[in-house]
Amino acid sequence: MAYYGARVAHRYIASILGVFILVIFVLALRKGGNHTTNLLIPSAIFAITVFLSVLGYYTPTRSNPLVTMGNLLGGMALLGLLWWLLQREIEGTVLPPGPVNLRAPAALALGLVAAQIVLGGWSSANYASASCPGLIRCEGGMPRAEYVADAFNPLRSIALDERGQVVRSESLAVLSMAHRLFALLTAGYLAWLVRRLRPVSALKGTVISLSLFSIGQVVVGISTVWFDMPLTLLTLHNCLAAGLLLSCINLLHRLAPPAVSRPPG
Repeated sequence: MAYYGARVAHRYIASILGVFILVIFVLALRKGGNHTTNLLIPSAIFAITVFLSVLGYYTPTRSNPLVTMGNLLGGMALLGLLWWLLQREIEGTVLPPGPVNLRAPAALALGLVAAQIVLGGWSSANYASASCPGLIRCEGGMPRAEYVADAFNPLRSIALDERGQVVRSESLAVLSMAHRLFALLTAGYLAWLVRRLRPVSALKGTVISLSLFSIGQVVVGISTVWFDMPLTLLTLHNCLAAGLLLSCINLLHRLAPPAVSRPPG
């Protein structure tokens, strides 16, 4: 009953969000070249919404991780683009001239976080985390490199036994461990970036949010493995990933030149 209620609520929320996005897209078309941002972002938002609507007709099954990934990545991309569009419409704090160029490191941070979300989503869609019940220990020992191709095959399907349970394979262990190792790389880079951003007083709020979401993500990730993948912690892990994504986008926005409305030509 709870599962059915969640599905109905999801459809209603998605429908309401779709209406708002349609309004945003129409307003962007009407403003055209006078808009503070060009039509690329609103068009991308509208295209992703249509994609998710079409994908919603395909009922996700446990044996088809690609549909689950499409929903997850589409939702994250939609959230990120809406956040970027909102910020470009709001006048932000102008950074003082002279700080070292931080746009490239900020863009790399966004790329690493996005890659980690993709990797984590693919691991979750394949139910790979349970294959490594320990932080550095997997069923059957350490995973071998020969299973990498199968682990990252976008067309792979999940094997189920006669009771509908996921059949554990070494490919899933490779996927789970890759997600954890890349998380360490991402967290280490974000720690370095935060240290580099600290002298810039105008970025204090962004640095704090980036630090909190990064530390929280590591703590919750470890706790999720330690407490055997409870749904509450898995959901919190996804929410913190979204917060980390938004923090990186906010940082890139703050470092980008201010958006200026163009006079009608």
